[in-house]
Amino acid sequence: MKHSFFLILLLATGLVFLSGCTSDSTKIVPETQSQTPAYTQTLTPTEEQYAVTEPVLVTGDGIYSTKITVNASDPISNTLVVTVKYDSTNQFGATGSGMVLMSTIFAYNYADVSASFNPRTKEDVIAAKIPYKNVLTTVYPNNKKSAVAKLPTDSTQGSFSPDKPYNYGAIVVIEDTIN
Repeated sequence: MKHSFFLILLLATGLVFLSGCTSDSTKIVPETQSQTPAYTQTLTPTEEQYAVTEPVLVTGDGIYSTKITVNASDPISNTLVVTVKYDSTNQFGATGSGMVLMSTIFAYNYADVSASFNPRTKEDVIAAKIPYKNVLTTVYPNNKKSAVAKLPTDSTQGSFSPDKPYNYGAIVVIEDTIN
């Protein structure tokens, strides 16, 4: 009798397992749980991100009373005209010492420099072998002046193509003061 009890128990257990394996039922997931799809990583090529994409303007120490802007005209005949404008006008009509400002004006194609290129000094521009021009401008209180460079025409180094993606800028420092 003991053997028959174990034999019946073994057969019943086997039937339970077999009936589960041959069933076409699907797993029911309670509404409070959500089935999460398996994560698959897809690699997509990314475009190189450049450190600087806006025009560059770096002003040296001591240039406080003069508003400085840099802009470029539309390219003409593979030449980009970059202009640095100085505005030292003030509402009080103050007078005083003038400043001799050195502008290192430059332009470059992104393909000609590393993606991390971020010029902060004249030496950075020269080392990058991009077109540039140094322009001295004396600015007194209450006047407006401009420094202009035609690039690459005015440069002795580098090449530049306005047909390709490019950027431009200026690094301005005080060379001297004039009383």
